Amino acid sequence: MWKMSTEEKRKLGTGLGLLSPEDLNKALEIIAEKNPNFQATAEEVDLDMDAQSESTLWKLKFFVREALEGSSGKSSMSGRGNDNNNAKRKREICDALAKTTKKRSKKPSSYVYFIV
Repeated sequence: MWKMSTEEKRKLGTGLGLLSPEDLNKALEIIAEKNPNFQATAEEVDLDMDAQSESTLWKLKFFVREALEGSSGKSSMSGRGNDNNNAKRKREICDALAKTTKKRSKKPSSYVYFIV
């Protein structure tokens, strides 16, 4: 397994921001598997991609790719009751990613911030 480049980590962070709330929670659980100190259930999550093991990063990359490829067909089958919650969750994630962009001058470029 080769080392993930900074560009790949950046793309992975972007992909994480596009996940549905359910898939984002699954992704955070993947991180928590190898990192017992990681607070996957916290309301706000700071994710330092450089601090993650290569196996975790690659597992995340494949999960994100599958989740995003599958989401295009899923959305029409999902119930209407969750649409409001999903829209709110996506807005929160987008806001969190916007904050990450502002923090980039202070933190490494492979740092991702989420509000869960």
